[in-house]
Amino acid sequence: MQAISRLLASPRGRYFCANLGHRCGVEAPVAHLAWPRSPRDALDVLGRVDAREIAALPEAALLDSVAAAVDFARYWQPPDEEDLLFARPDVIELLRPIAAAVVASPHSGWWDAPVDLGDQRAVEAFHPDHGWADRPPLRRRAADDLDRWRDRALDWEARFRDSLAADPDSGAGGEWWSTPEPSGTVSTTRARPGLGALELLLEEDSWGHDRARVRPVRVDGAPRVYEIRGPADWAHLVAAYPLAVPASRRAVWYDTTGEYRDWVIPDWVAVAADHDAVHLTVTGYLTTPGVAITLPSGAGATVLAGWDPNATFWLRDDALTVVDEPVEWHVSPDCGWVRA
Repeated sequence: MQAISRLLASPRGRYFCANLGHRCGVEAPVAHLAWPRSPRDALDVLGRVDAREIAALPEAALLDSVAAAVDFARYWQPPDEEDLLFARPDVIELLRPIAAAVVASPHSGWWDAPVDLGDQRAVEAFHPDHGWADRPPLRRRAADDLDRWRDRALDWEARFRDSLAADPDSGAGGEWWSTPEPSGTVSTTRARPGLGALELLLEEDSWGHDRARVRPVRVDGAPRVYEIRGPADWAHLVAAYPLAVPASRRAVWYDTTGEYRDWVIPDWVAVAADHDAVHLTVTGYLTTPGVAITLPSGAGATVLAGWDPNATFWLRDDALTVVDEPVEWHVSPDCGWVRA
């Protein structure tokens, strides 16, 4: 089945399946940090997995394993030991029935669905040094933020282009993300039973914050939302609105993909002219990030990096309205994220 093959062709999808298998293949549940290091041990653990156990797992268990894949996503360095281990052909064969059980699970049925416009949440993390933000989210001018993002991206590209002209062998790393997030553009995720917002659990590069406010938001009007369900959707978005960044991404994306390519990312200012928001499904996350994706024309390639599962970036500042008071959540040592 194509869905299974797509999961197993992606480092994040393999990491997710392996950790789900690890959950069922050991005698007692252990944290994903305790993964066996040797191929022999990994094959032993995954070889004991009964796919029927995967099918019987609750949604929370599946999302915890997605969180493991999110926590260890790195787009600025070579693949880590586990990513290399899970890419072995013999390991992938043992991951295949696990991936099949996930695809068939009723709990993954919404993972490829379009953005749920009736259930969106904005999350504000508590900063241990600065506390809560001085102003609530959604009080920004998206167009101004995106213009500043584009100016910064072009400035970084020019700096690295000059640096490479002076030292062609330079391995200095530049920006590694391909999202508009550094601009301050608002992103939202949906809620799930027992979890105020998916962003609480599924946030890349989260810095380990353990307190957050979750605000329900209303989506106004009928926004034009571009959906990313897999590598082809991302490639078509980049090809339609290209911004060339071969110099600033050269070293970091070589590290993560092992390839030197003519790297391209979306020009988010141009995207915003035709789309009000862009949504990455959970399936899109598990099949797309961290690999070199050739553009449809064959000229240039791209990497999806720095985007959380189910996250929607809102490129229009009047698309969202906060409709209720924030609810504070915190991490409990025993139960994960719970309402404060």
